[in-house]
Amino acid sequence: MDTLSIIGMILMFLGFANAAWVAVLYILSLSAVAGTKISKKVGTANERTDEHLETGKALSNGLLKKLIWRLAIGCLGWLMFYIATGHF
Repeated sequence: MDTLSIIGMILMFLGFANAAWVAVLYILSLSAVAGTKISKKVGTANERTDEHLETGKALSNGLLKKLIWRLAIGCLGWLMFYIATGHF
């Protein structure tokens, strides 16, 4: 059971630490999309603004999927650690 708790702790650390970075990147990508939308409303957009908006949306969707997977890995590690330490 010690091996399972060590593996669980490693998965938990890697999953949640990576999820924190992905969450920061996701928030930054959302702010970039919001900035692009504001520039269209204000009238400072150029001919490539729509292209940048679609790229930003695609990047945000990809980061959201990565965030969900990283959180799932962290939760799996937490569950393994929880079971291995006898709290179940």
